[in-house]
Amino acid sequence: MTIVPLEVIHNLLLGVKPISKLMQRYHLTGINSNSGKVQEVYTLYSRFTPPRGKDVLEIGPGQTLDVLETALTAGAVSCTAVDVLRYVSEKQTKKTQIDYILYDGRRLPFNSCEFDCIWSHTAFEHVRDPATTVAECFRVLRHGGHLVALIDLGDHSYYGLQPPQPLKLFDCLRYPEWLWNLMKWNRSSYTNRLRKSDWIRLFTEAGFVIEHQESTVSDVVVKALPSLPYLQRYSYEDAVTNVITLWLRKPQA
Repeated sequence: MTIVPLEVIHNLLLGVKPISKLMQRYHLTGINSNSGKVQEVYTLYSRFTPPRGKDVLEIGPGQTLDVLETALTAGAVSCTAVDVLRYVSEKQTKKTQIDYILYDGRRLPFNSCEFDCIWSHTAFEHVRDPATTVAECFRVLRHGGHLVALIDLGDHSYYGLQPPQPLKLFDCLRYPEWLWNLMKWNRSSYTNRLRKSDWIRLFTEAGFVIEHQESTVSDVVVKALPSLPYLQRYSYEDAVTNVITLWLRKPQA
C-alpha cells in the first residue's frame, strides 16, 4: 500500500542536491548496456529509420550509448545524445565519437533543422514539460525527417515491486496532478501520466504526421477494468494501453 506522507517526504528529500547526487549512483536507466536489449532497441529504431547517411539524435539514452555506437557502425554521419542528468562519465564519452550533451529538459541546445532523425526509448514519459519537448523535437528535425519513440505509459514505481503486482500498473493515475507531483516530481522514475491520446494530440498539434503507430495493452487491466474506478474517466484505449511506439514525420517545407 502506498503511504502518501512518506512518498511526499521521500520526494522532498530527493530535491536536496547532495541526496539526489548520491541516489543517482544507484539508479539504473533504460537498457543498461545489455547487449541483447541494445540490439533490440536498435532494430526497433532502424526498422523505421535506418541511420546510414543521417545525423541522429537520441533523447534520454541514460547509461547506454551503445545504440548510437551501433548506428555509427551502420553508417550514421553523426550521433548525438542529450539527457537531463549525466549518466555517462566524461571519461567514457571521450572514448566515443558521440556528442553527449546535458540540457535543462526544456529547450534542446541545437539549431533548427539540425537532425535527420530523432530516437527515443522509454524517455518521453519522464519529461516534465511534454508539450515543449515535442515542439522542440519538431524544431530541430529537418523537413522530411523522422522521430521514432517508444513510450512506456505505466507507473514506473510498479516495475520494482516484488512479487509483481500487475493491477498496480496504472497506480499513478489514482492521484490528482498536484498530489502526484508532490509525491514524485524529484524522482528519476517520475512519469508524467499522459495517455496514448494525449501523446498523439501533442505530436499532431506540433506538426508531426503519424506514419505508423503500434500499441500494447495490459490484459490484466482489461479484465479488471470494471473494478478500477480511477480508470473510468479515460477512454477504453487510454485506460488499457501501456506502451505505444510512434513513427512520426516532419512534413517537407
